[in-house]
Amino acid sequence: MAGLAWMTVPLGLGLIAVAMLDVFLTVLHVQVESPISNRVNRQLWRLMLAASRGLPDRSRDEILGWGAPLMIGGILMFWSILYVVGFALVYLPFMRDATAFSVSEAGPGSDLGDALYFSATSFVTTGYGDIVPVHPLVRLLALLEGGLGLTTLSLSVTYLLSVYPLIGRKMSLAQSLNQETGGRADAVILAQRYVCSGRYEALAQRLSGINDALLQLGQSHALYPVLYFVRPREGHLSFVRVLAVVQGIVATLRYGLDRRAYADVVTDPRLLILEEGLLSTLHMLAESSHLAPARATPADLEAASHDYVALLDALREHGIEAASPDDRAAREGHNRFRAATDLYLRAYAENAGYHITVARAFYTRRDRNTALVGEAERQRGLAEDDDRSQAVS
Repeated sequence: MAGLAWMTVPLGLGLIAVAMLDVFLTVLHVQVESPISNRVNRQLWRLMLAASRGLPDRSRDEILGWGAPLMIGGILMFWSILYVVGFALVYLPFMRDATAFSVSEAGPGSDLGDALYFSATSFVTTGYGDIVPVHPLVRLLALLEGGLGLTTLSLSVTYLLSVYPLIGRKMSLAQSLNQETGGRADAVILAQRYVCSGRYEALAQRLSGINDALLQLGQSHALYPVLYFVRPREGHLSFVRVLAVVQGIVATLRYGLDRRAYADVVTDPRLLILEEGLLSTLHMLAESSHLAPARATPADLEAASHDYVALLDALREHGIEAASPDDRAAREGHNRFRAATDLYLRAYAENAGYHITVARAFYTRRDRNTALVGEAERQRGLAEDDDRSQAVS
């Protein structure tokens, strides 16, 4: 039995090493993702997606909304358990050695139970004095565990303070873009507000700001992969929505507007940079989230062509000079852009548990819960709610 007890020491040291490595790669190293907790999170997310498939949309949204909080809390608990169990296994062979520990005889206890108890009190630096390390080496181990406990707590707070503000930025950017586009996934309203009034420079500055925010949030996903699993219940607040709206902005302003009438807008470098920023972000998201987008099909290309015709019609309906249907360069440019972005966008949406139509839907002011809802729109929304309630009953 003594020989078997000593076998716990290398196992305990291994658990401690795994915990230290995972903490280092998750919090401190900005260019390497942890192969441990991140893989566990991906498997948990796939399980949640599979378990919630087939449920009503509202129930599924509620369940998947718990994904990121569970993962963040699970990571912190995972580190603590690894440390406590690891050090307990190192202490275990010495628990009944009087030269290593002074153990109170106040109550019955097993060696493993005492080892786990002493390890936990050392990790949280409580130390009630009923189990006291005596040997200098054991004292050193207890001090090391207490130091790792304090360090882990500090890094956990750092991790939380780094992740949660980014969640707010994602949702704020989505809300801001919905305001800019009037709840649409294209830039027809954006063009009506800025282009028709000749505010080209203001539009270009706004596009530059969107590009900066997009790249920052895209890079944040690579630094903190748990952000992939942040899923708001409302689709219009999701990062999938952000990607879809930016795609719509580029498609509208770069390929939908008449190049002769709005040359200053179509050829503005800041619009070109936004297109490049979206492509870079999508590629980065696919690489760091381990997504493998499928290849484009003829149906995808046909859908892009159909959407382009609908976009030109929408521009004309809003009094904006659209590209000519005979403008082959604009049409082919639009279809190439959609082919380069649609597959990544669809893969990211599916990984987040959204259908791509949720990302491209039109969200009214009532859907977005703004204070500018008109009375007619409010009454129409109430009538729709009544119809849905009657259908359910």
